Amino acid sequence: MSERINTPYTSEHFVDFCLSFLGQPYWYGTVVYKCSESLRSRKAKQYPTHYKDNRTARYRDDIAKKKVCADCVGLIKGYNWTGGGKGVRESIGTDKTFSSKYGGNGCPDKSANGMFTYAKSKGCAWGTIDTLPEIPGVALRSDGHVGVYVGDGYAVEERGFSYGCVKTKVSSRKWTHWFQLPFVDYGDTTFVGGSYVKPDTAQTNYTLGTRTLKDGSKGADVKAMQEFLLQLEYTLPRYGADGEFGTETETALKAFQKKVGIKQDGIYGSESHAALMDAVADDDEGKADDAPDTDESVEMPAAKQVRIVCDNGSVNIRVGNDTRYSRITSVKAGTTFEWIATAENGWHAVVVNAQIGWVSGKYSRVV
Repeated sequence: MSERINTPYTSEHFVDFCLSFLGQPYWYGTVVYKCSESLRSRKAKQYPTHYKDNRTARYRDDIAKKKVCADCVGLIKGYNWTGGGKGVRESIGTDKTFSSKYGGNGCPDKSANGMFTYAKSKGCAWGTIDTLPEIPGVALRSDGHVGVYVGDGYAVEERGFSYGCVKTKVSSRKWTHWFQLPFVDYGDTTFVGGSYVKPDTAQTNYTLGTRTLKDGSKGADVKAMQEFLLQLEYTLPRYGADGEFGTETETALKAFQKKVGIKQDGIYGSESHAALMDAVADDDEGKADDAPDTDESVEMPAAKQVRIVCDNGSVNIRVGNDTRYSRITSVKAGTTFEWIATAENGWHAVVVNAQIGWVSGKYSRVV
């Protein structure tokens, strides 16, 4: 993140810009503009119901304090039109100015509702607010309004004339949807869930456990699930682990679900994922116990806890035993977890939040 936060148009840089805009005023119909009398006069003629006489004193106070203004969707458009907010924060409260290019960075001139429709037309991820992912930089919307999710349950929004740009708790507002912005770089983030269904192939690089799988699903996560089922001796005689979820895979999954005592619906959700990871960990541990006692075999420790050890900061718990897998959570030094297994590369499988997670042996040890 240290690099991306300094790179315009990345989600980290975008969120940092939004946070730096807190306290700036809401002027309807503006797109990150320096407050000026000529701007106020022009907008008053364009939108007389928003620029009534009883608001003029406040607008002129904003001008005197050399603030920068925007409306809700204007904050998003203005960031892109100013080259990723170039020179904007330096101009707040000073005589410095900045340039703006209409439609910059491929960001169209859309209304709040129009921006949501545009993002969907570009194939962007979106969903209802109850499926909001922990991905700072996605947009939030309600009818006629838009904000930006900045993480940890909070949003930045140009809320209105009486509020200006403020940071609000998502749960305290009436947001209905979230959506990915097509002109923001979210890095290696994989968008799943909500109402969005990404077209995929047997090679699509999804991580097992990050989305629900069912008949018709395709991708690397389907193949991983199939390989685990084969490891546990569930048969896929016709197609094998081909990365495509069909009736053969559904039958094998239902057999697994029946054996572990969970709902036999042939759908691979969070409950099936946790059960499969438990079963695979038990199988791997059993094979290690049965392995011949040679110099090449991996000695599995008898201890049943893993302690996080790091000099400072936090350590990521991931869904697989490599940094390419997505993060489940981050934990501080001294935290302990129930040990499940240890992979040959030194990563430890642990129980976290009622599921199997993996932590690097570089930052943890079995105790």
